[in-house]
Amino acid sequence: MEITSEILKEKINNGEKLLIDFHAKWCGPCKMMKPTFEKISEEIKNGGSDVQMYTMDVELNKEFARELGIRSIPTIKGFSNGDEIISEAGLKQEDTILEMVGKFN
Repeated sequence: MEITSEILKEKINNGEKLLIDFHAKWCGPCKMMKPTFEKISEEIKNGGSDVQMYTMDVELNKEFARELGIRSIPTIKGFSNGDEIISEAGLKQEDTILEMVGKFN
């Protein structure tokens, strides 16, 4: 579920459909959202969706997070065909995350 900046860059360049939760271990709202994000990730994977969901610790990937313009966490970003198509900061509920997944279809 946790992805490195190198693998994420490769997946973006390959045009894969990605939804990434950028977080930090010390972030309270991040801790609250992570179980929901992981639950949805498991559900869509089991449902055969081609959207891949990962988490990335901004503390371990500071330079890459800066390149992507992440200024607050949690932030969810979506990528498709090499382009950023979603960028939303703040704690998100399950229905909002599912709406983001739906934007890929």
